Amino acid sequence: MSNDDRVQWVSTAWINALRDEALRVQMPEVARVVGIGVWIATYADKDGSNSFPSRQTLATLAGCSQETVTRAVKVLIGVGVLIRKRRPNASAVYQLLMPLGRRLDWAAHIHHMTETRQRKAYAKKKAAGFAEDRTASTDAFRNTPDSDDGRVPDSVRVGGSEHPADTPDSVHGRPRTASVDAFRTASTDAPTSPTPTSGRDPHTDHTLAAVEPQPPVRAREAAKDDSSPEQGPAAAARAAARAALAAVRDREPLARCTGPDCGMPLPYGATGLCQGCTDYLATTDHGRHSA
Repeated sequence: MSNDDRVQWVSTAWINALRDEALRVQMPEVARVVGIGVWIATYADKDGSNSFPSRQTLATLAGCSQETVTRAVKVLIGVGVLIRKRRPNASAVYQLLMPLGRRLDWAAHIHHMTETRQRKAYAKKKAAGFAEDRTASTDAFRNTPDSDDGRVPDSVRVGGSEHPADTPDSVHGRPRTASVDAFRTASTDAPTSPTPTSGRDPHTDHTLAAVEPQPPVRAREAAKDDSSPEQGPAAAARAAARAALAAVRDREPLARCTGPDCGMPLPYGATGLCQGCTDYLATTDHGRHSA
């Protein structure tokens, strides 16, 4: 059999035809539709029938959402290269249709891919916001005889025949007498020039110590006490506590028990054996235990 007599499968010829269409149109949306169609064709038989991959399978293979798969199938059905037959409780069955040399009308059906719900909602929201910004409210104008067309913006307040007062407290053409609280006289206590505060307090009625630089106290260095000696009941109590502490420190160390392997401290003034060693020696037969 020569090369001219070879018979091509329908699924393979269908894939080649869609590939040529994608190269001819060169649109991202058409390329996405053709890619999903090629995955559908890989599940078809030689004659282009009996292809029933699920939407989830096609979305996983094409790297898109199931909604994109549905929109791509609508485009393929619209251009006349695919037939879909729905089945209850099962995935749809697809039949591939050859274009037979004709060019496909992608422009009439590609809106299924471009006009998504998200894009429609965004365009509607954008159009509503643009109309709200551009449309002027009818309440912004009022009829007055002074304007050319009988209207002036609402922001212009029209007063009566009286002239507005020159006082800052008058508003909208209604003159009002300024309150006495609106003007305050500067206090004489307020300093008119900055007063240096280094070394003394700026207010003369305060008796504060002069600010002098002091050397920092080093760590573990006792601060010098240049104040006067302590006086009063609190000072006497602290002196008595210090004397009691010194008396405790000056006591002689306690004697310890002279018993074998004991060495417990004895009360002040006691020597020899402790009470435990004395009871042990008095109640134990040492001769029987030694034998």
